[in-house]
Amino acid sequence: MKSLYIWLFIMFLGFHCEAQNLKGKVKEGNGEGIPGVSVAVEGGQGTITDIDGTFSLSNIKKGDKITFSFIGYETQEVIISNQSDLQVTLVDKTNELQEIVVVGYGTQSKKELTGAVSVVSSETIQRINPVRVEQALQGQVAGVNITSQSGSPGSGSTINIRGISTNGDSRPLILVDGNVIEDLSVINPQDIESVNVLKDATAGIYGVRAANGVILIVTKSGRLNTKMKFDLTTYYGIQETTRKIPVLNATEYALLKNESFSFGGSRPPFRSIEGLGVGTDLQDLIFQNAPIYSLNLGMNGGKKKSKYSAGVSYLDQDGIVGGSSAKFTRLTTRGNYTYDFSKKLKVNVTGLYLYTDKNSLLENSLGSVLFNALNMAPTLSVRDETGKFTLAEGLGNEVINPVAQINDTYNSSQVNKISGTLGLTYNVLKNLEFNSRFQFNHAVVDGQLFSPEAFYG
Repeated sequence: MKSLYIWLFIMFLGFHCEAQNLKGKVKEGNGEGIPGVSVAVEGGQGTITDIDGTFSLSNIKKGDKITFSFIGYETQEVIISNQSDLQVTLVDKTNELQEIVVVGYGTQSKKELTGAVSVVSSETIQRINPVRVEQALQGQVAGVNITSQSGSPGSGSTINIRGISTNGDSRPLILVDGNVIEDLSVINPQDIESVNVLKDATAGIYGVRAANGVILIVTKSGRLNTKMKFDLTTYYGIQETTRKIPVLNATEYALLKNESFSFGGSRPPFRSIEGLGVGTDLQDLIFQNAPIYSLNLGMNGGKKKSKYSAGVSYLDQDGIVGGSSAKFTRLTTRGNYTYDFSKKLKVNVTGLYLYTDKNSLLENSLGSVLFNALNMAPTLSVRDETGKFTLAEGLGNEVINPVAQINDTYNSSQVNKISGTLGLTYNVLKNLEFNSRFQFNHAVVDGQLFSPEAFYG
């Protein structure tokens, strides 16, 4: 029994001697202490560093893991051995502090930026997966209002930065890799690396044209000394309307119309309402489950003095109203190549081709498909006994059968655009760079040639 007590005492003494007090200091790379650093023992106690960056812990055992964390620094873990004085150096999160933003005079570190600039990254664009670039900015940038001109596939949007201008033109200046464009339809959203929106004097380099703000779009490019890499993304989906407007069915419509005629002293138009039932719901007939399909193939890479990037994309989208009668098809191809002749001189060549084919229906006015669907009487059928489309008799000249309207509409528009640039960059001094860029544009809309001024001003 006595030997058992001695054995237990030795074990207790061993455990007691294993625990130790620990002190130390947490500092930056220049040796300055960092106050407020969280010092936590895994599964146990914790503390924070004082104004000099020092800390102390008690009852620390060999093998304990201590975590040091602070905002703006990389979290560091240390496993204790036999040391009693611990010196820890935290490393800055340089990837967060050195984020680059494109501004009027080139690029600038985000932490040094004082202007009103908003950035939408490629990760955000890929998450949203928009059909047009404007959709990637909706709800993402403060002070930027984007209004859709139409709900049909391929329709554009109106962009206003910080309200409507008083100079007669509220459109912002749009540049893609430094080249002025007027129509964002030429850009495939999947080809974009970042979108930078300049909303104040930061855009002053562009003069009067920047009075309504500037949208700077940077496309994806290759990297020097990088193997060729391919990227393929595709998706397929079904679109449908989120809601329909409540309307009267055939029986309710007939009762209300009879009541209206009776109060007016006229003979009710419906002598019997039996058998009318629900009637024709025109919204069910014009709204469709519309498929959408997208394919994007990208390629980039680089060698010792050159880098390259290219891509092709295809989009096919039916309309929720009208189906294939409102179909939108888009094919884009783009490429860029940069070659460094020396440390001071480099040349850049870009090319872009766009083809769109858009079917359209009348909308946003009297006589549009939705207008007719809501105003045509539910007591009328779509076709008569002979199979011909019925007429909207007694409803005014502006109301017609919406199903017949979709079937008999053949509005189609094709656009071909080619754009290219040739640029030279010469680094004169460390902070002085000379840029020269030549741009050409060619556009054919429905077989008619348009001058570059029609699109690029």
